[in-house]
Amino acid sequence: MDEALSLGRMRRALIMGVVMVGPFMALLESSIVNVALPSIMTSFGVNVNEVKWVSTAFFISTAVGMPLTGWLGRRIGLGRAYIAEMAVFVAGSALCAVSWSLDMLVFARVVQAIGAGSLMPTSMTIVTNIYPSSERGRAIGIWGIGFMVAPAIGPTVGGVITEWIEWRAIFGVNLPIGLLCMLLAGVVLDPGEENHALPFDWKGYLALGIFLVSGLLTLEQGHDLGWNAPPILFGAATACVALLVFLVLSADEAQPILPLRLFRHLDFSLASWLGMTRAVGLFGSLFLTPIFLQNVQGHDPIAAGLLMMPAPLCVALSMPFAGTLTDRFGPRWPTFCGALLVSYSMYLYSFLDPLSSNWHVIYPQFFRGVGMAFMNTPVNTAAMNAVGREDVGAASWVVTLTRMLTASATIALVGTLLPTLRGVEMDRLAAASALHGPPPARLVQEVLTLGYAPSESGSVAQKVLLQHVSHMANTLAFQRIHFGLGLATLTGVLPALLLSSRKRSAA
Repeated sequence: MDEALSLGRMRRALIMGVVMVGPFMALLESSIVNVALPSIMTSFGVNVNEVKWVSTAFFISTAVGMPLTGWLGRRIGLGRAYIAEMAVFVAGSALCAVSWSLDMLVFARVVQAIGAGSLMPTSMTIVTNIYPSSERGRAIGIWGIGFMVAPAIGPTVGGVITEWIEWRAIFGVNLPIGLLCMLLAGVVLDPGEENHALPFDWKGYLALGIFLVSGLLTLEQGHDLGWNAPPILFGAATACVALLVFLVLSADEAQPILPLRLFRHLDFSLASWLGMTRAVGLFGSLFLTPIFLQNVQGHDPIAAGLLMMPAPLCVALSMPFAGTLTDRFGPRWPTFCGALLVSYSMYLYSFLDPLSSNWHVIYPQFFRGVGMAFMNTPVNTAAMNAVGREDVGAASWVVTLTRMLTASATIALVGTLLPTLRGVEMDRLAAASALHGPPPARLVQEVLTLGYAPSESGSVAQKVLLQHVSHMANTLAFQRIHFGLGLATLTGVLPALLLSSRKRSAA
């Protein structure tokens, strides 16, 4: 009897609960620490360029750890692999909490990230294996709640913990939760089958690792150093060469770390593209919205975090429903509706300005939250259902890593476009004739009422006017980028229509 059918509902529910903890903790750690960076700088007496490696090292090491999961699960069994990965994550968290220097903290973050990067695809593989294909949509929808919610609430949780306790508590909180999860995993998870004869594609992994490290470092440093800087050009060239070598090696390898046959399945290839469009909408907005709320509208970090809470709440409530629809009707129409909803939310955000009310910030998030749920669950389900059982492990890390790489590229692109478009809009607005003559008389009168002398009222009024122009240029830049993110998400509409219908999936 198939493993999924032989497991009772209660045991499957317990397994689901256990394997949801790992991805939630891993993704929470990826965003929670950013709020604590100023406190870490003060604690260790370091500058911004040094402390940013706390985040960069975690991000890159997470990506490098992901491709190990497919091989590790087949080598020692999925249950054993999940427990081992959780142990690495907990050990790294403990080292972070007791770090006595920045170098030690960065090393501890690397250890933590290797476990975190492995937990996410392994847990997805376990969920895929214990549920039959007819029930995977709802199962992956429930599993994905933590996957989608954790990055959104991370900054708020990190701010509260840092403010009320200290930055070390951000890592220390993982210890009791992780140890309890390991204990429960040892009880409810099937250890899995071992295959010690399975070879490791070390050449392919080395080439893939070089591609990931050089590519992510290039995206991470490109905005600071300049995209034409020699180190950035060298990093981009290295990444391209490493990717080409990896593809050639994978085509000739009997047991490649990435089976290229995955992309022969149309649904898997379409799901990979849709995962990228989903990441553009999610992470582009997650990057832009807090900056807009704080720099343009003047909210403090906690208030900005609270204003962004409706989206993850909508995702959490909608994911199981999206999964149920996927099981019943297939992934095509839920994904199509999701892409339209996310695009529409980006379109609504393209009208935000400094005077927009909190309601105008909040209500588009309902569309985005439901849309993200309707894109995430059907896309993951389509990808997992498209491949054979022996390739589920590899498919899970490919889907996860693709989303992560797209998120990094999106943030790098948005981070570059924002000041560029701000400068363009500033030049355009500054060319107005009103800025080259005397300031408006009404503005001068308002300056006089503030107590300035008549001799300096004109220059003060001119500075106020230029400040207003700068504010408007900033707002227009945000509006243009949100509109572009909406168009980028719309590129998922056609691939969504090409996904399998229910009848084709059943066949």
